[in-house]
Amino acid sequence: MKKLLLWVGALVVAGCAHSPLQIQLYPQVQVAPDSIGSGYSLNVRGVNELSGGGLGSLGGVYADTSQVSIANDAGSAIAAGLSQGFANWSFRITDSAPEVQVTAKLVKLTYNSPSQVYTTQVDTSAEIHLEVKVGHATYFGTYSSSGKDRNLIKPSREEVESRVNGLLSATMQRVFEDEKLKKFLRANL
Repeated sequence: MKKLLLWVGALVVAGCAHSPLQIQLYPQVQVAPDSIGSGYSLNVRGVNELSGGGLGSLGGVYADTSQVSIANDAGSAIAAGLSQGFANWSFRITDSAPEVQVTAKLVKLTYNSPSQVYTTQVDTSAEIHLEVKVGHATYFGTYSSSGKDRNLIKPSREEVESRVNGLLSATMQRVFEDEKLKKFLRANL
């Protein structure tokens, strides 16, 4: 009888539903000061191309009702983070008639637990497509990151938000580590 009660208790815990979560995106980059864009104006436009608006599920028996979604404007969030990095490269950030136009498309951002019983593994991934125009020259870059996390218990909204923003920040950081992009800018400015 004791074993039966323990087994039933385990099923009840495993079958608990997770509530849907909405998280805020606030990715940030750490970019060393550089004079690449000194004297030039630049504008960053962020575009959210995520399909469906959700990032995935926290998993569990009721995975369909435990979706993770974005609460704020993802395009504006990535534009703000990238603008911060380009400002550190000495570009003057502007909305009117920029000499350099950057378009960042968020094409992938996932936070998903494939388990239908326990939230023990979470797969995360992010991908950004970047287009940089200087006059008639255009540079295209693709930047991505992915990871796997382990949880023993359901993560809090703050933990999910922190992990997603960390992943997105790491993906955006790759933009400023791209030597081909730096070479393109130096050659065309």
